Amino acid sequence: MKAKIIAIIGLLSFSSIALAQPDYNNLAATLYPTNQEDQAFIEKFFEIVEAHKTADPLLEGRGPSIKEYSIDKIKFSFITNITDKTVDLIFFNWKLPIFQGLELNQRLTDLYGSNVYMMKNVNRKSIASQGQDRSQLTNFSYMLGANTMEKQIKKDAPPGYQVPEQYLNWKPNPEYMDRSTPLRQTLDANTLVMLSPNKQVFLEGMGVPKSSWPFMEAHFAKNGGFQNVVMGMMVHEMFHVKEGQDQVNGLSIRRKVDENRKEIIEQLQKDAYLRDLMATYVRIVFSIGDSLKDQKISAVELEKLADLKSIISEMKKNYSESWKFIWNYEYTEGFAEYVSAYSMIQVGVTTFAQKIDLEKADVSNNFAYRTGALGGLYLVTRLHQMPFTNNEDHKESLWEIILRLAKVNSGNQSVNHLISKYQNIPGVDGSDEVKRVVDYLISTVQEIK
Repeated sequence: MKAKIIAIIGLLSFSSIALAQPDYNNLAATLYPTNQEDQAFIEKFFEIVEAHKTADPLLEGRGPSIKEYSIDKIKFSFITNITDKTVDLIFFNWKLPIFQGLELNQRLTDLYGSNVYMMKNVNRKSIASQGQDRSQLTNFSYMLGANTMEKQIKKDAPPGYQVPEQYLNWKPNPEYMDRSTPLRQTLDANTLVMLSPNKQVFLEGMGVPKSSWPFMEAHFAKNGGFQNVVMGMMVHEMFHVKEGQDQVNGLSIRRKVDENRKEIIEQLQKDAYLRDLMATYVRIVFSIGDSLKDQKISAVELEKLADLKSIISEMKKNYSESWKFIWNYEYTEGFAEYVSAYSMIQVGVTTFAQKIDLEKADVSNNFAYRTGALGGLYLVTRLHQMPFTNNEDHKESLWEIILRLAKVNSGNQSVNHLISKYQNIPGVDGSDEVKRVVDYLISTVQEIK
């Protein structure tokens, strides 16, 4: 009888532990005790972490683009206690060995529900990579493990290739952390994401003079507020970290859609018909995004999908390189933007309708980021299903998948008629969107040189 009572007590104790929930309110207050804006930011960020534990199925898909992406599985560190010379780093989801200087923080561990570690008095320039002389902190940066670059370079190199030391030992600034330090050695071929919720860190890291801070505040407000802009960027970039780790670890296949950017630039500069096609593609997808604000699919929305199918067919047939650019970017950047957008919606940083408008208006990114994000939102709200099966990736473009799953047939209107039909979609400057693509492609080709 005594043994049974003890067993019952033990079971009850275990149940209470299992049911214990993280205390994100006090976690935020402990991390940033003097700044309420930072606390509010942190609380929302960890709500996203919590949401990712039981993530929308689209985030847990089997396609290589989104292989098991969930923030609660990614190693990340918040920057706290910032002084002129030093910072403290607080590590979450750290599953690697413990090294000298990394200390368990019991208070934060209890609040988070799993081990949280701290590194105190870290030289701030040793983790900095932005701003003047690349020695400024920023709200998002990576700490690459000592062997990360070596493994990434060797992945595509012939057998026996030795990576030159200047590549392995490159630093953004002279005081940056050496490969030999315990943190980078322990990371090995992993990546540590480093984050800050602080607005001043953002403004200083971006080199914004204090006289311009009021203009930046207005920019944030126009784009959904500081939380939406910066936290959205964090979630977007953390998607790429996971994607990159998957490639290093051999968990995803390499993409095979490589567009010829020089050819696309020449075509877009010389061919007005192609520019019209691309502008019409943007106008239709953005217009379908607006349709998503209604709970039920309408006949007009189905008509737009049929028109989109005709435009895609024409681009694939006559402008394959330009089509590949859209195809590729809607996966590589569009899904990262979708994950960010959906996460902001999940925790109420923006409403669904607001996020549609913000994506359309976000001219800091070329349109494929945003048409990709709208494609993800279409899949999750209209079709409620995954785009990939059996690890297939890139056999179809994102919107082709949507058209197939929605069983859409091409319309019977000519392409020239469709170009005219969508010439004046409110709030969408298709020509300007195409110009931004040209400017983007020109800048990336110059970088490759």
